[in-house]
Amino acid sequence: MDKQRAILEILAFRIVRRHFKNIVQNIPMTNMAKLTYTALIYNNVTISQIKEMYKELYFKVGFPEYKRALKVINKQKDAQSLFEEFIAKFLADFGGQRIISVHASFIESIIAVIAQGYEQNLSVADITRLLQNQFFWNKIQAQRIARTETTTITNAATILAADNSKYQMEKVWISVQDIRTRRPPKSLFDHLDMNGTRVDYNRKFLVSGYEMEYPGDPKAPAGNVINCRCKIAVVAKVDKDGLPILKNKN
Repeated sequence: MDKQRAILEILAFRIVRRHFKNIVQNIPMTNMAKLTYTALIYNNVTISQIKEMYKELYFKVGFPEYKRALKVINKQKDAQSLFEEFIAKFLADFGGQRIISVHASFIESIIAVIAQGYEQNLSVADITRLLQNQFFWNKIQAQRIARTETTTITNAATILAADNSKYQMEKVWISVQDIRTRRPPKSLFDHLDMNGTRVDYNRKFLVSGYEMEYPGDPKAPAGNVINCRCKIAVVAKVDKDGLPILKNKN
């Protein structure tokens, strides 16, 4: 995995952890009672909070990749406003199910900690300290979100930037070449073998029988997306003389 990708994944992980910590710390635990704590958690851990986390994650992780790709094609006018519009649409089109899933899992994990506290006859004050000072949402879960969403948004940002190119383009799938890269027989999906696969910009990759616009494509099955570290490169098509081919003007 390249250095820039590793930096972005660490940034994404910190954003996820910070948001979850802030959500937990802002739950009014003094109002908690054994018979009503579930309602308290559902009322104070909201979909909108998770959506705000995704908005920050997508912008802070995706925008640097978008600017880098725009620089390659020498077009940066109104980059931030265009990317903000893209994030809003991306969340509306593809983020909903992911946000709902993360929201549900996060609530379940908080409730589990509280239930365990009551089973151990801890006081509300002790349970509050357990949540606010010791409880961090499962590190593996946070890493999974960070890794998956970094892959999704950086590759989507590359595609968005390439839309502005005046040349005909191709997409190249680039896999991380290590033992963690998914492949049979451990996985039904083979990303190791995808390395170097090239398709026309307007076509999709065929990954173990499933079509994907890019690594991390939110429309693909979860097994093809979760914890994926692959990326794409976009390159201009060239003619027989090695010169880039312009898009048709009509």
